[in-house]
Amino acid sequence: MYVIGLPPQQANATIRVGIFAMTMGALPTFLKKGHIKIQRDWLLVTSMTIGAILGIFTAVWVSNELFKEIFKYMFIIMLGLALFDTKSWLRKTGEQRNLPAPLIIILFLLVGFYGGFVQMGVGVFFLFVTVLGARYNLIDAGGLKLACVALYTPIAILVFAWHGLICWDLALAMSIGELIGGRLGAHFATTHPKAAFWAHRLLVIVLVAAIIRAFWPMP
Repeated sequence: MYVIGLPPQQANATIRVGIFAMTMGALPTFLKKGHIKIQRDWLLVTSMTIGAILGIFTAVWVSNELFKEIFKYMFIIMLGLALFDTKSWLRKTGEQRNLPAPLIIILFLLVGFYGGFVQMGVGVFFLFVTVLGARYNLIDAGGLKLACVALYTPIAILVFAWHGLICWDLALAMSIGELIGGRLGAHFATTHPKAAFWAHRLLVIVLVAAIIRAFWPMP
């Protein structure tokens, strides 16, 4: 979005339409395969959604450039954790949490706020909190993320559209590819026996790309 000339605030709003399309493409498959469990996940979903709503309304009035400047350094830390703690990324979802429940709820509120405010990179932050803190496996964490995004993204679209921040022609064109990609990605993630292994490898690639983009942006 930035490359084709949209201002950061408008780009931040426009991508929400494509993200919602991708979520709607993937969510039914994760639900059908049992990777989203309401009884287990409702508190985390609620916490993130509350944080996201606060972030959405903040994004209407405040530039997200400061957040992006601060959080780019966190990508380096997360890359280190992804590379040197591989066992945690490939385990099954466990009942015991690595962190106390109140701290996990606070972290989900913060990740939700970031997602509502900036969106870019929120999936990476979400996976780290969910896998390393709440002890979900990568596939269940992906399902939980979809449930959260499905709840708060329509609110973001309504708020940003009301303020005239969405470039609809780009948003709708992008949504077609996002919908197809979400559907295909969900099928792979929920059926391939080594889906968690490849998801971890993809996470490392995404982190490397994010670091390069953050510190050496395109002119």
